[in-house]
Amino acid sequence: MTETAPIGIIGGGLAGLAAALTAARRGRKVTLWESSAIGRDKVCGEFLSPEVHVDMEALGCGDWLDALAPAPMRTVALLGPRGARVELQIPGAPAQSVTRAALEGYLADHARREGVTIIDRAPVRSIEPLRGGLSRVCATKHEEVVRGTVMAFGKRSTLDSAFALPRAQSKEGFVALKAYLAKPEAALDTDVELYVMRGGYVGLNRVEDGRIGVCALFEGGNEPSYPALLKRAEELPQLARRLASLGEPLGLVRGLARFGFGPQALARRDHATGAVTLFAGDAARLIPSFTGDGMAVALRSGRLAAEALATPDPVRAYTRAYTRAFDVRFALSGALHRLFFQPAAFAALAPLVGLSPRLVERLYTLTRGAPPTHRTHISSM
Repeated sequence: MTETAPIGIIGGGLAGLAAALTAARRGRKVTLWESSAIGRDKVCGEFLSPEVHVDMEALGCGDWLDALAPAPMRTVALLGPRGARVELQIPGAPAQSVTRAALEGYLADHARREGVTIIDRAPVRSIEPLRGGLSRVCATKHEEVVRGTVMAFGKRSTLDSAFALPRAQSKEGFVALKAYLAKPEAALDTDVELYVMRGGYVGLNRVEDGRIGVCALFEGGNEPSYPALLKRAEELPQLARRLASLGEPLGLVRGLARFGFGPQALARRDHATGAVTLFAGDAARLIPSFTGDGMAVALRSGRLAAEALATPDPVRAYTRAYTRAFDVRFALSGALHRLFFQPAAFAALAPLVGLSPRLVERLYTLTRGAPPTHRTHISSM
């Protein structure tokens, strides 16, 4: 049993599926648990930075552009109070927009073809370290002993307290919502419109099927509902007009409350048993939404976690690789995130930023990853 125990992955989002594909393509058995259905809509800006092309190739998914036909993103407008507006061209290759439902369904199909066992609608209740570096994963409809666990359970989980994650006791109160809008005649002025307002921001962009996604983030005290968003939009007339032009939401509006952006956990080894647990995607840390880099961070961190589990010291290998890959962008995006919650400062700086397109391009580049070189790959030593 100890020689054949699979890697266990908790969470079937981007980070979990990337970890599963990476491990399976290296010849490891993999079991993945997902608490709900895989391939569903989620609260997400659905903006994929160009860096993900390298990750998708590494996952054996190089045909993803043809398979999913995402909407290309080349231009961005930042809009704020008093008519503040900055437009920029995304440097280099265009970003892409595709729904989480489509992308995760596609990745799950590839994972199954690689031999990954996916158990959905199976919330994990507990994970028990066992001697010999093993762990017992207990879910509602499946229990299995695994060697090495990747926690990829997203922004919040029923396991937060069990793993003593800071967010389990945090009083941070960010709320977010996601909806899709569409009118045949509706159009955005740029591929992405990002509205900065008191206590939050709202992004709009088209996705692969022509709908326009709206994703909003606000400080606590706001309700994650569409009527609440429309009420807040009255503070920014250009946003109110834009939402009115796009009509009513199509289908379910999804909301998320009580989450934050601080570091949670990265890598742990149980001293008594040697069992290793690595954290990837939003379970490790959530990057501020405006950067549009959360999906890329999830994919890359999932890959790095699976690669680290193939090394003699997964905790050390993953910690080093994760820090090297993400520390700069987390630090810079955190500082810019605070600025975005000061719309008066944004309005004052907008004219200056508009005169410095190279500065904007540089900030864009620093808040996302370059395509990985040999240094981002973790060898088995």
